[in-house]
Amino acid sequence: MLEDDGAWPRPRETPVPAVLAVLDERPLVVLGLRAALAAAPSTAEGLLVVGRTPHALESVRAGAERGRAVVVLVDDVERPGEVTAALEAGARGVALSGGSVAELLHVVAGACGGQVRVAAAVAERLAEVRRLRALFTPRELQVLRLYSTGLPAKSVARRMKVGLETVKTYIKRLREKAEPEGLPTGSRLDLAALARRLDLL
Repeated sequence: MLEDDGAWPRPRETPVPAVLAVLDERPLVVLGLRAALAAAPSTAEGLLVVGRTPHALESVRAGAERGRAVVVLVDDVERPGEVTAALEAGARGVALSGGSVAELLHVVAGACGGQVRVAAAVAERLAEVRRLRALFTPRELQVLRLYSTGLPAKSVARRMKVGLETVKTYIKRLREKAEPEGLPTGSRLDLAALARRLDLL
């Protein structure tokens, strides 16, 4: 057995803030985040980073209630509803897990400074969803969500407790409002794609 005489190069340990916590079910992601966050300012002490966990929102809420700066990591920008829920639960920042270290540190610095910061791509997606949803009434969006799950129009009418012709009218209005925006709605598949773009599914 070889003895360690001190001549072997030792891996350099990366310092991390003393009270930093990273919650994610993927060990390699946790290691990468802790290494990246070593470059964060000392104000990052007490930071809680919540990634993919079975109880992400509960962790965000618990951290916020304890006065910690909470940053949430999302894997993509396709589910802005999850981002909104995290911010409502008390998160001060949202970053992309596949984004740059510089952007992550920017979000962390803002969160630790009491600001709310969201990664640029996530912010753009949120703005798009808000803008597009504003084109339609709540009832039109409800029809779109139900109809896009594959339910026949009659079933949508029963769920909403309205007549079949009312549902058809809502769908017609949806198409009329979407057309000027260049959003295809000619088929059920098109409507399902629109529902996903609006984060309704």
